[in-house]
Amino acid sequence: MKNNLLLPCLTGKFGSWRFYNVVMKIKDLVDPINGVKSVPEAKKIYRSDNLNEILQRLEDPKRIEPLKNYILKQKDRYFNSLTVAFTGGNPKWYPVSIKKDIKFTDEDIDYLNLKFGILELTGKEELFILDGQHRLLGLKSAIKIKPEVGEEEISVMLVKHDETSEGIKRTRRIFVSLNRNAKPVSEGENIILEEDDASAIIARLLIEKYPLFKTNNVIAFNKNLNLKPGKQDIDKFTSILALYKINEVLIDHEKLYGTKVEGKYVRIRPNDKLIEEEYKIVSDFWDAFFSAFSNAKLFVNNPKKYSSFKTVKGGLFYMRPLGQEIIALFYMQLKFENNLSKFSQIKKVEACLESDLWNYILYNPHKGNVLMNKGNAFNYLLYNLGFPIQKSKLKLVESSYYKNSGDLKLNLPKPKYV
Repeated sequence: MKNNLLLPCLTGKFGSWRFYNVVMKIKDLVDPINGVKSVPEAKKIYRSDNLNEILQRLEDPKRIEPLKNYILKQKDRYFNSLTVAFTGGNPKWYPVSIKKDIKFTDEDIDYLNLKFGILELTGKEELFILDGQHRLLGLKSAIKIKPEVGEEEISVMLVKHDETSEGIKRTRRIFVSLNRNAKPVSEGENIILEEDDASAIIARLLIEKYPLFKTNNVIAFNKNLNLKPGKQDIDKFTSILALYKINEVLIDHEKLYGTKVEGKYVRIRPNDKLIEEEYKIVSDFWDAFFSAFSNAKLFVNNPKKYSSFKTVKGGLFYMRPLGQEIIALFYMQLKFENNLSKFSQIKKVEACLESDLWNYILYNPHKGNVLMNKGNAFNYLLYNLGFPIQKSKLKLVESSYYKNSGDLKLNLPKPKYV
């Protein structure tokens, strides 16, 4: 950061904190000498090397790489304001006066003149992050690869840190409050809003375009995977989060996003042609699904008339989001083996969860609830249909069966449909 940095600024007060909302160039923000430091680097909140080392370890490298790639690859990138504390130096505030105008009263002008201004930093201030540490580290990483990113601007909320005992406590409190009280957007809400994740985009396309989903309002917009119990979601076939998770099983991630970074795909919106191609693959699965499960098709076409399908004791496994995901896994395994002609075998499977087949695997008859171990249920499905299954996976199925039944002497039933 150069000396005497002039920052356009709004100022205000909330509680005991005066804040300065400034616009900073990224190159000034990440300047290695005078830019914003991480909390452990600054050592202003905890005057202890041990505690600062702990904070340093809390930085998650797995979060930095996706943020770096987002900055480098996403043209429509955007970050919320970073919250930064400053201490030392001699920052100066220059108010910007608003001329009298017939639109504003003298009282209005007096108020506004206190809010607009320029904040001058001398270069001797120490700046350290309070909220947005991984975004800051992502910016620092991105600018090394693409220096022109430094000319872009970002919003920064500055607050003054006092290096006194009370000042340290006050800054610790805001640091914790910002990180503890922030409420992340739910998975369901993310799917409705997401514009870079193909699985989310395709989930919305299914609701808007797929013939059996676009009418009768059968998709629940719940924040979580499961449908609500009792009569709350009795007219719903599945949830938007279940559609998303099934899309994650069906789509070709490498084709859509390219290679993985740190074991994860960087989700930048693919072009519309690729999305349409993957939508067709997903809709083909649902065509096969409804062909196999005619009662499901009857339900989505007239949920009020066929609501009894949802009140079967224990429920039908193909009417549960988890069961639908297991069916998608089965479909994809057959597709991978170029053996989709065998998908119709799924019709053989006992549909009612409260049956001997699903007891202790997908359903707990003691508690009357669905067991959420998707992997075991999928492998158990393969086992019952006579498909080869690794011994290690079969042992996990057996272990889960014994554990859920509470009877270690109870043997796993023989394959039912072989």
